[in-house]
Amino acid sequence: MRCGLAILMLMATGNAALAHGYRVGDLEITHPAVMVPSEKSDCSCAHVRITNHGTTTEYFLGASIAAASRTHLIEISTTGDGLRTPMRVAIPPGATLDLSRHQWCLFMSGITMHLEADMGAVPGQLLFERRGAVDIEFMIDSSGH
Repeated sequence: MRCGLAILMLMATGNAALAHGYRVGDLEITHPAVMVPSEKSDCSCAHVRITNHGTTTEYFLGASIAAASRTHLIEISTTGDGLRTPMRVAIPPGATLDLSRHQWCLFMSGITMHLEADMGAVPGQLLFERRGAVDIEFMIDSSGH
């Protein structure tokens, strides 16, 4: 129950910590950030925006973040049907998948390290169907806490 409430609270708060990003082939990955969890929680959300500048649809398959034992792609239904955990999400040419709040997030559970805004970043990996694994760093963001 704590984690369910944490998802909704974290998705509704804060901006990404620092503007940083990556360009990997036709993919532009911007503002990857991990939200600092509340003191009594072992779960939080990570946010990132992925833009496909290519001519072929790319599929986002998920992520792993070193600070958590599990990371799940979560979609909150806009029709009130609750949460979904899709296996992959299409990013058509010219489109952006915005995992930064409201409808999407990367839900981290089993957080294994103490996270504070002044500690910088934690390593992570995004997984794509065509591009494969992409190593990035997620900034630690305390916005809204």
